[in-house]
Amino acid sequence: MAVIVWPAGLLRPVEGSFFIRNISRSGGVSLNGVEQVLTSTASWWEISLTLSREFDGERLKAFEAYISRMRGRQNVAAIPLCDPYRYGAKVSPLQQPWSDGTYFSDGTGWVDGTASQPMTVVNAAGVGSRFLTFKLTQPVRPALRLGDMFSINGFLYRVTSAGGNDIYFEPPLRQAIPAGQVIQTDPPVFYGRFATDDEGRRSRELMRWGGQTTLTLIEAFDR
Repeated sequence: MAVIVWPAGLLRPVEGSFFIRNISRSGGVSLNGVEQVLTSTASWWEISLTLSREFDGERLKAFEAYISRMRGRQNVAAIPLCDPYRYGAKVSPLQQPWSDGTYFSDGTGWVDGTASQPMTVVNAAGVGSRFLTFKLTQPVRPALRLGDMFSINGFLYRVTSAGGNDIYFEPPLRQAIPAGQVIQTDPPVFYGRFATDDEGRRSRELMRWGGQTTLTLIEAFDR
């Protein structure tokens, strides 16, 4: 198994679907006629990326080579997610201090809009945690927002409740993280396997003649 990095700018997705799947099962109907639903704590990401049509033969062939390197479901793709609503440079631009390391009186710095300001975790958190606290000072920066996505070591998370420095998120932490951990938001990176061995099979036929093709990936837990 190998991790294959999605080539930058190669057939950029025009639409993405980021869905957390959960497991439930019917426990049958009770005597009062109400169905009983049995649930599990297990959940995983399912990502669908719809690619635009492509008339550049060289780019299309390079994409097909990427699909071949994935070897169906054998290898893992590392994909920077194209999310127009991400917590990025437009929301929290990189800030620089004065030459002596200090900031303005309001706690902000000189704005550099080419990148986003790093977001770091204040306290360590264990596997299964759904709560994190972030450092929002030195320099001052906006808090994460409801629905924002971020990644840590290629595992993807979505904010489900936000208030100042504190957030709740789903799914629960896949790995323990230390205090001072920097999260990735611009863009978050997802590690996943193709949902089937046939993903991308008709890409040339579809995209060459104006159609679109969609790749579906499932969260990869083994790296």
